[in-house]
Amino acid sequence: MHPIIPYFEPIKFVIPIPGTDGVPIHGFGILVATGFLAGSWLAQRKARRDGFDPEVINRLLGWLVVGVFVGGHLGHALLYDPKEYFAHPLEFLKVWEGLSSFGGFVACAIIVWAFLKRNRLPFWPYADSIAYGLTLGWALGRCGCTVAKDHPGTITQFWLGFPGMCPGGDPLVACHNLGFYEALFAFGLLGLFLWLNRKPRFPGFYVGWLCTLYAPARFGMDFLRHPDIDNRYAGLTPAQWGCLVMLPLGLWFLFSRSALAPLRGEPEAPPAPESSG
Repeated sequence: MHPIIPYFEPIKFVIPIPGTDGVPIHGFGILVATGFLAGSWLAQRKARRDGFDPEVINRLLGWLVVGVFVGGHLGHALLYDPKEYFAHPLEFLKVWEGLSSFGGFVACAIIVWAFLKRNRLPFWPYADSIAYGLTLGWALGRCGCTVAKDHPGTITQFWLGFPGMCPGGDPLVACHNLGFYEALFAFGLLGLFLWLNRKPRFPGFYVGWLCTLYAPARFGMDFLRHPDIDNRYAGLTPAQWGCLVMLPLGLWFLFSRSALAPLRGEPEAPPAPESSG
C-alpha cells in the first residue's frame, strides 16, 4: 500500500501591491474564515427552524472567533509547549500561531454559557444550534489545517498519507495528516446531524452526541501524532486527557437532558415575551 495523494506545497496566494512584495493570503486563513461564516449560517438556520431567534447566533459569532483563537492559543501554549512560551512570554500574544482544539472548545463553551446567562436566554436550545453548525465550520477549518500541513503524524505508507508532511518536509516521505483525518470525521458528523435533524430532538441532543462521538475518535487519532512534537503526560497527549473528560460528560448530557425534556422528541419552547403592561 502506498500513498496516493501527490506532494504539494502549503497553499498560499499573493495579492500584488505596487511597491511591495504583495500581501500573502494563506489557504488556511481562507478556509477557517469560510468555516466560521458557513457554520454560523447553519447554526442560525437550525435556531430558526426550532423557533428561536437566529440573531442570537449572529451576535455570538464575534465572541466565538475570539474564543477559538485566544482559548485555542492559550491551550496550546500551556499544555503543549509551556517551556518555550514561558521562556518567551511575548509568544503568548501571537494568537494566530499554535492552536489547541480543546482550548478553543473550553473557551467557547464558557463564552456561550456566559452570553446566554447574561441575556437570560435558554442555554440548551442555542447550544444545540451552535453544536449543529459547528460540524460544518469545523470540517472547513480542518480542511485549512490539511492544506497548511500543520498537524503531522507518524511516518506511514497508508494510502491517505501526505508526502512532505513529516518534520523536515522531505517530499519522498509520507506522514499521517491528522488535520485531514479530523476533517473527514467532521464531514461525517455533519452528514449524521443533517440526517438526525429531520425530526425534533430534545435540547442538549446535539451537544451530547458531539462530545460522545468526538472523544473516542480524537483519542484514537492522537496515537498517530508525531512523537517529537507534543508533550505527553503519563503517555497521553493533552487532547487525550481532554477526551477522557469529554466522553462521560457527553453521555451525562444525553441521559440527563433526555430525562428532563418536557416531552421526549420535542424542543423546549422559546421564552414568552415580557408584557409591557
